[in-house]
Amino acid sequence: MAFSAVERLISLRYLRARREEGFISIIAWFSLIGIALGVGTLIVVMAVMNGFRVELLNQITAVNGHLGVTSGRGPITDYEPLLDKIRAVPGVANANAVVEGQAVVVSPDGVRGVMVRGMPLPALEARGPIARSLEPAVVATRSGRPRADVCAPRDGAPAAIGARGRLADLADDGSVAMGVRLAETLGVQVGNDIELVSPRTIDTPVGRVPRKIRLRVAAIFEVGMFDYDSNFIYMPIQKAQDFFDMPGQISLIEVFAADSASYRRLAGPISQALDWKAYAFDWIEANAGFFNTVQIQTNVMFLVLTMIIVVAAFNIVSSLMMLVRTKGPDIAILRTMGASRGQILRIFLIDGMGIGLVGVGIGVVLGLLFVRNIEAIRQGLQSTFSVCLFDPQLYLLSELPARISAGEVTSIAVMALVFAFFATLYPAWAATRLDPLEGLRRG
Repeated sequence: MAFSAVERLISLRYLRARREEGFISIIAWFSLIGIALGVGTLIVVMAVMNGFRVELLNQITAVNGHLGVTSGRGPITDYEPLLDKIRAVPGVANANAVVEGQAVVVSPDGVRGVMVRGMPLPALEARGPIARSLEPAVVATRSGRPRADVCAPRDGAPAAIGARGRLADLADDGSVAMGVRLAETLGVQVGNDIELVSPRTIDTPVGRVPRKIRLRVAAIFEVGMFDYDSNFIYMPIQKAQDFFDMPGQISLIEVFAADSASYRRLAGPISQALDWKAYAFDWIEANAGFFNTVQIQTNVMFLVLTMIIVVAAFNIVSSLMMLVRTKGPDIAILRTMGASRGQILRIFLIDGMGIGLVGVGIGVVLGLLFVRNIEAIRQGLQSTFSVCLFDPQLYLLSELPARISAGEVTSIAVMALVFAFFATLYPAWAATRLDPLEGLRRG
């Protein structure tokens, strides 16, 4: 729909209300602000929800592999031929054996239940989030920003974590790597000794007692996921097999895909290559309930926040209807001068769409700026008001994630413009139905 210069000029004059029509201008401003806030809020919320889902999945796959292979009936025996078959599947970059089990870790300052994972040292060094966190430049979090300690659990002042150590030191069978929050809870540093107690028991002359070993902390990592940083201990696979009494056995096989974007399609070929004696699963499938809950929450929040834009659109209706009533004499004069109904319709469409377009533009800019700086804003608010706005224990991530999707931002902006367009139609149509004679008589 083309708008002439005269139509644009008249519509802009109508938006600049005179003093006696100031209330109309105030309503128009409120409509614009409402659309901007609605669009900006929706962009921020959708970016955070997408970031949460994507970051959580990326962290899980970076630490655990894209796929897991399990027998479904207990430990996997004679696993070396299975590893060779998996690595031969097209699209598979690597596969590693893992021994996994629960235990209790004891230090002079604390006791905690943990998940122990044993794997070959090269496989552990290939874990990007773990290896990068031990680099000297990495101090607190993945982004390098200090961690917001307002949300950290405090049962007394934790020990300060000094040197992070090296994964290469795990070549010694008596060494382990643990998460930074677990080290804080236990009050240990690199070089300290801990005691690991297994739920499995051994026979002794005095009866059955829990299996336990003394180990040295060789490295303290931080992957940015609260669950891993506070509950996981890594050790060489041979030591884990001895500790859990699993000689020549493993718990599962981790598989890394060459293309991380399409790893889910490998589950079927891997299971077929193993003759279904073991089967492959992905982490979305293994945590289907959790990821489905996140998706449902995202959809519900989208619908709820869309109501803000709908309310702002109704404000456009009210402001334009008042403008039409106020400009009745002007419309009558334009009609008597030869203006068509279509021109009158387009004049008020420009007014309504102008409010919507400016509001959407401001909302998009504000939303993107907020998302770009959301972690700094969160930490600033937490430091200022001493409140926890994003609890890592609850959300499993140490930083507030946000991921901007150009498609979603475009969809939100188009949706808001559509609402503004439909909100403008009725007042513009009502303006075309005014009787010129009645308008002149009232003017």
